[in-house]
Amino acid sequence: MAHALRYLSGASAGPAPVLSRRRVLGLLAVACGLGRTAVGSAQTAAAPSQALRFSVFAATPPAGLTFVPRPGAEPQKVAFQPTARSRRHDYRGPMPLRFNDATGKTVAEATVPAGLREVLLLFTAAPAGDAGLPYRIAVLDDSALRLGAGGLAMINLSGLALTGTVNAAKVTVAPGLNPALAVGRSAKIELHTTFKGRVYQAYAATVALKAGERALVILFPPFNPGSLEVMPRVLLDQPAVAPKAAK
Repeated sequence: MAHALRYLSGASAGPAPVLSRRRVLGLLAVACGLGRTAVGSAQTAAAPSQALRFSVFAATPPAGLTFVPRPGAEPQKVAFQPTARSRRHDYRGPMPLRFNDATGKTVAEATVPAGLREVLLLFTAAPAGDAGLPYRIAVLDDSALRLGAGGLAMINLSGLALTGTVNAAKVTVAPGLNPALAVGRSAKIELHTTFKGRVYQAYAATVALKAGERALVILFPPFNPGSLEVMPRVLLDQPAVAPKAAK
């Protein structure tokens, strides 16, 4: 089911949090306009068919995944890219959209809200000991309307309260997906966090965009315990062109 966008408030009052994998999954679930599949939910009627295009991304990509693009079709391979969205795939069928491993076993699934036509699926490994599927999927509206050419959006999964600037604009980067900013061809990002009353740099970079490109910056938790520097992933691409309606 789809989760409403929610925000957490309050600056860090203690050491920089070391987020557990379960906590990161929780942030994903409330963040990105997300759909997260409820495993084992009862089905009382046949699910309606949906048509959409999707790409995938994971900080640690799973290997060997396939999906069935439409009922009765042969499975297609899904290839993750280490620093970019995958190529776009077409899907027409009921929800949830399922991903299988080399043996044909379902290892991840996502329910995409009916109103979305272009989505980015963010994969995260389930925490150790979780009885559900091995991977969780967060569903992000990836349409040009949500994030168009010359735009930049940030997803804050770091667990840190972040403030700073993007070019000349002051920003507060809330947990989860933040509103898109118009940056043109370049975005100078400087983000800080507060610890024990002192301000520390958490992320600084200049993101250059080619003509027609957009940027999605995903801010993961610090790699080292006690660190205040987030781990970023910057995804650049061009918004998908909506398919023409059939005459």
